[in-house]
Amino acid sequence: MRVRIRTILPVVAAIVAGSALLTACNDDSGGSSQTTSAPAPSGTSAAGTPSASASSAGANSGSSGSPVTVNKSFTDDVMGEKATVLKYVNGYQPSAASKSKYAALANEEVVLVEVKVTASSKYYDTFGANSFHLTGMPNGIDQASTTILDDDIKAAGYPPLPDAETGKTTTGWVVFTPGKDTKKLVLRYKRLAAKTSAGASIPAKNFDMPLN
Repeated sequence: MRVRIRTILPVVAAIVAGSALLTACNDDSGGSSQTTSAPAPSGTSAAGTPSASASSAGANSGSSGSPVTVNKSFTDDVMGEKATVLKYVNGYQPSAASKSKYAALANEEVVLVEVKVTASSKYYDTFGANSFHLTGMPNGIDQASTTILDDDIKAAGYPPLPDAETGKTTTGWVVFTPGKDTKKLVLRYKRLAAKTSAGASIPAKNFDMPLN
């Protein structure tokens, strides 16, 4: 499980003489987020990345079920981030090499989720795969995304989601490995609680999008 380190900084330096410092609290999965502050460069704009559809897997790559269209979106009006869940694949089969390397995959499903994300243009920020979790796990613990199969899914025609920097947009696939007894798949984006140096609080909030 990876800890998400986020840098959130005000874009317009003229808003305050000293940039607002945000300090994020721990999330409910035990991870923490850290923030600092400084003005972002001017001229930041969103740049879309075309969604890549899955191609046939190579001879040494895994196979998968057919992608299922989702097309659900959310916008975090407080932080200025937004995302669209485009498709998901349940039951992706990793390559033989990956199965041999990661023995735990024998007891797990591999779920791929294609998302289009836009990072905040209000603050310096990085928005990527580790922003997302699967919630509703039988053990009650939200499952973080993983990068251990990024090379595998890329070879199979599912390019991993690149991090989107301040004001930028990227599209790609995020990998999860829930237990095989997981029936309901719900994608969760977590906004961590934070506080500005001026004392204003940004509350934690979850954005949930059912996949099936």
